[in-house]
Amino acid sequence: MPRPIPASREDVKRLSVYLQGLHQRPAANSQAELKGIIARIGLLQLDSISVVARSHYLVMLARAGLYDPANLDALLDEGYLFETWAHAMCQLPFAHYPWYHAYIQQKRLKESAWHIDKLDMDLDAVSAQVMKTIREGGAMSSKDFESERRGRGGWWNWKPTKVALEYLFDYGELMVSHRVKFQRYYDLTERVLARHNFTLDKSFDDFRRWTIERGLRHIGVGTANHVADYYRQGKRDAATILSDMLKSGDALSVAVAGWKDAAYIHRDNAGALERIQAGEHEPALTAFLSPFDNLFWDRDRDEMLWDFFYRIEVYTPKAKRIHGYYVMPILHGCELVGRIDPKVDRKKKRLIFNNLHLERGVKIDGALNRGMIRAIEEFMAFHGCDSFELLKCNRVPLARRLRKHFA
Repeated sequence: MPRPIPASREDVKRLSVYLQGLHQRPAANSQAELKGIIARIGLLQLDSISVVARSHYLVMLARAGLYDPANLDALLDEGYLFETWAHAMCQLPFAHYPWYHAYIQQKRLKESAWHIDKLDMDLDAVSAQVMKTIREGGAMSSKDFESERRGRGGWWNWKPTKVALEYLFDYGELMVSHRVKFQRYYDLTERVLARHNFTLDKSFDDFRRWTIERGLRHIGVGTANHVADYYRQGKRDAATILSDMLKSGDALSVAVAGWKDAAYIHRDNAGALERIQAGEHEPALTAFLSPFDNLFWDRDRDEMLWDFFYRIEVYTPKAKRIHGYYVMPILHGCELVGRIDPKVDRKKKRLIFNNLHLERGVKIDGALNRGMIRAIEEFMAFHGCDSFELLKCNRVPLARRLRKHFA
């Protein structure tokens, strides 16, 4: 077996940033470029918080630059993307559906995690009625069922029908056909799939290997635990599959300076690592990353690579928050140099940074100043803001520079 490829943490960081498309912006801004970015990172995690734009829009903004969110929405509406539980609730290219179909079939065979006996409702009856209504009336949102209850004052109850919609979605009877203002519309799976010509012949073993193989492609270099996290798979399964990939030559061993656990790289990414070690693909962006950005999904890997301790503080009681509410890391080149806590005042068209915090040891120089200004200007333009306000910053020189520029 070949000797492990030697790599520094700096090499691994650069490769991660490069493979995630965060090293430079695409030459063109089009729907084709959005598709290319999704293919590059594999999937977009969804989240409903909207103090600024929702997470999947921010993930795309960091990679594409200014773009029209309607073009991203259209990828779901037109059937290029579908929604399912992957890393979390995510959008993926519809070409990946055959593997997730195998996963959904496997879930049906296992004991239900829904604890139906504890729901205090007749889920079968509610689900049958939901299916009948959608079959006859077409795609519907949970609000359609809520209005049905209010309008007729009869059988419907919003909470049971919402449970039924999620249950039927989870087990593959329904799919999300489109969204309107982020509101899901569910339709029968056979109607959503009718736009595609699939051979649904994948097994659950195919699915497990596929998720690990793709996870390794997307992160660059990682341990079995890191690779497993990308598509939220079992760590033991990942270790076994990576060992098999190592034997077949689909994966190569990497010796990362300072890491104790075995690390891997997909053979198709070995050339990119070699070029990075030769000085190519120099990262040249400053970008604000969503709390749910693919680059740092694995918190343990974040600390191993960047010495960057990050926790989503949205779910932390206000009194215990350290950096703010919707805290977004700042990527400068291939380093995570700080974090912001932004908010958009949509009535005043103002972008507000409740807090801007740079990490200890980060040097404030011309490149960082220019990068921060460009990133703020882009963030303002994307959110339709024409003014900027910085409330708190732990570095006085940077605060002065930004306030002067945006005065």
